[in-house]
Amino acid sequence: MSRTNARSRGLRRRPSRTIPAVVVAIVLLVIGILVAIAAITRLSDGTWPSPVAKAASSVAALTWDSSATLIGAGLLVVLGLVLLTAGLKRGALRTARLAASTQDSAADRTDFVISSRAMAHLAAAGADRIDGVDKVSASASGRRVRVKVATTSERTDEIRSRVTQRVTDTFTAAGLDPVPRVTATVRTKGI
Repeated sequence: MSRTNARSRGLRRRPSRTIPAVVVAIVLLVIGILVAIAAITRLSDGTWPSPVAKAASSVAALTWDSSATLIGAGLLVVLGLVLLTAGLKRGALRTARLAASTQDSAADRTDFVISSRAMAHLAAAGADRIDGVDKVSASASGRRVRVKVATTSERTDEIRSRVTQRVTDTFTAAGLDPVPRVTATVRTKGI
């Protein structure tokens, strides 16, 4: 693999898995705090706190083949699989690559990316310059851009095609590689 290909792959950032990590961290923090409180109480008084003693006696009374043990184990396995899947599953792209100029030598080549948020702003700005567009909003992912337009005009099909073409041309001129698929929704608002 060439150095340039490795760099361009590195620029296509995917979201970090913060939600599963935060959930696990909070659960472990709460468990750690509760264990610390119980241990400090045990060291200071010489006895376990009553909730811990009751829970320990309840757990000690369970057998391996009891339904409560099997249900608890099943729930823990499902939770573990959900968190493992969430951690390993690839997220949606948050950036798009800009085409590099062909005049640069391979050694001096620098890759550039644009965020999905910036692509949405660029699409909204391009669509807003079209006659008949009164209000525009846009959302973008790495491969798709959705533009929502409000107009007072009755020629919604013409405005939709003009918005789609203008935004696609704007992305092409900006050097997006590949150009994301642009879809436009036009809504007629009352005067």
